[in-house]
Amino acid sequence: MAKENRENPGYRKATYKSALRMIRLVDEMPTHGLGRRLKSVAKSLGVSEQTVKRYVKALKEEFQTESGVPQFVIEKQGDEEWLVRHSKYEDKSRADIYQLISVYLSLEIFRMLGSNNLFIDLVDDVFRDVEAKLAGAHRVLIKDLRRKFYSAPWAPKDYSGHDDILSDVIKAIVYQNVINIHYKPGGCDPCDYTVQPLTLLYHKGGLYLIARTIHHESPAYFNIERLQDVEVLQDKFDYPENYHPAQILDGAFGIFTGGEKKTFKLSFPPALRDYICSRTWHSSQHCEVHEDGSVTLSLTVTDSEEVRSWIRGFGESVTVE
Repeated sequence: MAKENRENPGYRKATYKSALRMIRLVDEMPTHGLGRRLKSVAKSLGVSEQTVKRYVKALKEEFQTESGVPQFVIEKQGDEEWLVRHSKYEDKSRADIYQLISVYLSLEIFRMLGSNNLFIDLVDDVFRDVEAKLAGAHRVLIKDLRRKFYSAPWAPKDYSGHDDILSDVIKAIVYQNVINIHYKPGGCDPCDYTVQPLTLLYHKGGLYLIARTIHHESPAYFNIERLQDVEVLQDKFDYPENYHPAQILDGAFGIFTGGEKKTFKLSFPPALRDYICSRTWHSSQHCEVHEDGSVTLSLTVTDSEEVRSWIRGFGESVTVE
């Protein structure tokens, strides 16, 4: 054995400390159902990420599921590497409690749009399917799900009476059908438009249709509750490759993009420092904390009633420079 070790330059003899670290890694993983960031594991064990990868490589040979899949694997999620553990008694027919929670959180968002709308019924069906696949032990844990995960919406719109409208809009977006809409703008008479529906946008408790029309060079917004009629046509359109809703919102504080861009400098007292600096109000923001604890927040956004209304909401706690 000693001879084999000398001939294998990649061989690294296991130490007592290494064994203890691997035991810690195996012991702690069940408490991280969604996995752990590799850098977090390395920091916890006091080793490099490369050393953790060496541990995982060793564990792959000894710890496997019933189907022969390694229990410990490193997966790329976004820009980071995560250490994930698969159950030894893997059952593809079983659902994970985290899958159920993910569906439930989606359900909570759609409940904000009214007590009886199309989305609730659709997502609730998915929720029931996932729930039926849960292991018995997890069924006990979800008994109080509505209290463990709760949303407190601010002034949501009610779409209970818009099931047919929403159904047609969603169908047209998915299948890329041109639609005729009968739309009533605020304070104006209804108008008829033929549009290519691009995006269903959820913003501040309301739904908006972003669509391309022959009357606008850029995609336009339509409030869903102001759509009085929708006709799905047989005509199809090619979804634009160079379009993304984020491009339309760039520079806008909210969804109303008209007007020129302007830099707002807002001063807040020390008591609001954490509240202001802990939030992303806009992609252009810059938060400067002064020696006395006060804060200056700079934003370069479209000058609109939406941003001015937001500023007025701080009352006497804000000074516009």
